[in-house]
Amino acid sequence: LREQEDLSIKGKSARHMVTQKLIVGRGGAHEHAQSKVVLLRNMVTADEVDESLQEEIEEECNRFGRVQHVIIYQEKQSHADDSEVQVKIFVEFSHPSEAKAAQSALNGRYFGGRTVSAAVYDQELYNQKDLSG
Repeated sequence: LREQEDLSIKGKSARHMVTQKLIVGRGGAHEHAQSKVVLLRNMVTADEVDESLQEEIEEECNRFGRVQHVIIYQEKQSHADDSEVQVKIFVEFSHPSEAKAAQSALNGRYFGGRTVSAAVYDQELYNQKDLSG
């Protein structure tokens, strides 16, 4: 144990390796690649959000894998009463490969006259219920 306490990191490459492990451990690129969540933007406006939207999204996304959860998040862009509201749709799949398939298929696709933006969402942010990304 005493030998391990005196252990030091020697050389730039060893320091770099330890730094990379710390970054990945904190939700770096590796964590993002393993995400099961896709964020869909520009799919609908706030006026188009209704009771059937969640069901429609589940139905559409089930073509890419098993949908675990859909969150329709309406985000005001400022505190003003007449502020624009952006609708973000988070789709959680059962496996990261399913999320990647959905992202590939839906990104750039036209839906209701708009071009949808689909991106794999950071799993750690999602787990912490941080939908601000």
